[in-house]
Amino acid sequence: MRVLVLTEKEKEAKPFVDAMKAKGIKANSLQLVKISLVSKHKNTLIKSVDENIPKYDAVFLQARTNLAPFIEPLVDALRDKNVYCNAQPGSYYLAVNEPYKFVNLAVNKIPTPRTLTSGSGKHIEKVSKKVSYPLVAKSFLEKDVQQSTIVNSDTELENFVKSIKTKIDGFVLREFIDECVISCAVIGDKVFAIDRRSGNACVADLSKGRSYKPTEKERDIVIAATKACGLDIARVDLVKGLVIAVDPRIPVESFNKICSVEIETHIANFFVDKITEVGAKIRPSDELRDLVGKLHKTVLKGFLK
Repeated sequence: MRVLVLTEKEKEAKPFVDAMKAKGIKANSLQLVKISLVSKHKNTLIKSVDENIPKYDAVFLQARTNLAPFIEPLVDALRDKNVYCNAQPGSYYLAVNEPYKFVNLAVNKIPTPRTLTSGSGKHIEKVSKKVSYPLVAKSFLEKDVQQSTIVNSDTELENFVKSIKTKIDGFVLREFIDECVISCAVIGDKVFAIDRRSGNACVADLSKGRSYKPTEKERDIVIAATKACGLDIARVDLVKGLVIAVDPRIPVESFNKICSVEIETHIANFFVDKITEVGAKIRPSDELRDLVGKLHKTVLKGFLK
């Protein structure tokens, strides 16, 4: 089994590589900046000075969503070369595009707070009558959030729309639920959770939360949300059993500390199972190496020097 760990920084990859090697995986790491994609006719070639990426059985990818314009063609090329990746084509475009992501979750019957989208400020004010305040109001330029606030009345929403002086491509209104967030690390069918609560207060810092055992329903929801977004490994945030965020990257240190687990080991186990399921690649070089190893134990070993 061969797995290549792709991260933005070299030090981020080491714990994953070490965990995979402990499971008998031949693992290496590579920084994303060392990869280039070359389009040639209908094919995309993956180029790297340090590694022959298509030789690997699988790639474990951890990257920010704003790298989607590079990650998506990379994931496509990996699929074409029959290299498993924990992110499927389209998953990063979904992750970085919040309006599209929530439409996708709704289509897949994943419970979310009621969400309305529109390209017009006037129209968003009209459709706001279909949901109750308070609301999270966001404006977008392409996929990027430009402004975000909580509005509690028609007047506040009108003022929010009027305050926008720059070019805007769309608006999102989402029902605001004033409850603490449950952040979940999803690895295949395993779920580890942190309650973003400290005493009676909700905390923004994940590392200040406390370990939480999700209900079976919550567990099913976050696994379904992860799969609906084209991912096998993700962080999913819940509020009262409703999905409010899905991100391909897991903040490993916080989950390890709060939940007293080794996320890296669970990811290594997942890759062992996944490669076993889809089948590891067998190459002539592997077969030759195995044959040489066997011959070294016979009377023919002298001829191999």
